[in-house]
Amino acid sequence: MATWFEQNAVDLIGHALTVVGIVAAAVTVVWQLGRQHKSSLMLQRDNAREELKLRLHEILTKKVRKLSNANVHAAMYAYMIPFNVENYQRQIAQGLQPAPIKERAPEFSRLHTEANNALIELIQEFEAWSIAFPGIEVFQVALNAANHDAREAFVPLFTALLRVLPMDPPENAPPNMPRPLVPGPISKDEYEQLKILVGRYKEAMDDIGSYVHDLTIESQNKLLSGLFERRVPLRQPIDPKLKVITTHPEKAEQLLRYFENETPWGKSKRDTEASVKAKLGEP
Repeated sequence: MATWFEQNAVDLIGHALTVVGIVAAAVTVVWQLGRQHKSSLMLQRDNAREELKLRLHEILTKKVRKLSNANVHAAMYAYMIPFNVENYQRQIAQGLQPAPIKERAPEFSRLHTEANNALIELIQEFEAWSIAFPGIEVFQVALNAANHDAREAFVPLFTALLRVLPMDPPENAPPNMPRPLVPGPISKDEYEQLKILVGRYKEAMDDIGSYVHDLTIESQNKLLSGLFERRVPLRQPIDPKLKVITTHPEKAEQLLRYFENETPWGKSKRDTEASVKAKLGEP
């Protein structure tokens, strides 16, 4: 028969085991709750990240559509001018009464400005979302380089169009002033030069359009990858000399070197930086 001491010892051990069990259960519950809370926070963070990516994709898509429409309108407006001018002069030479040329230099300038402003808006979005779209700076550099070429092509083309296209007089012009003011015929050399200027402008605008198309592809692959397994293939131009913009690390590094060192924009950028450093007395 157990003694009083032995019985109390057994009771104490039993109580201690019970307490240990309760504490262990409580610790397990707290650990599980902490783990569930951590998992919940991670899930909320992942969901918020996917929502942010989706929002960025929608913003970029809206900006890209605006730029693409403005870019196409400006490029095609310029592209049709040589054909219309040639057709007009041919009909004049044949003694016919041709339909008046509809294109105007100020309208071309307005369309170019709209396209340029749309591109600036898109680049500003790059600066605001760099943390959510790693590697997006390659698109910023590529579009800046192409836009530099478009601006350089615009100035001589606009000057030529002032000579070639009709000009509408101001509203307060005398009633006897012809409406519109139709310039004289241009020579064959002037016409060939006009085609060259239009070609340079359209080539630069086409580059912008191609890079924006690449951005659309990259945006889907980067920002919608959490929602869809499929990836959109990169653009494959027929001419291998044409650049395809991508955030792939190795290819992006090559593209950045090219735009920074081999394009008129990159060379102009380096010259400007060197000039500023020289003025500041920096090496």
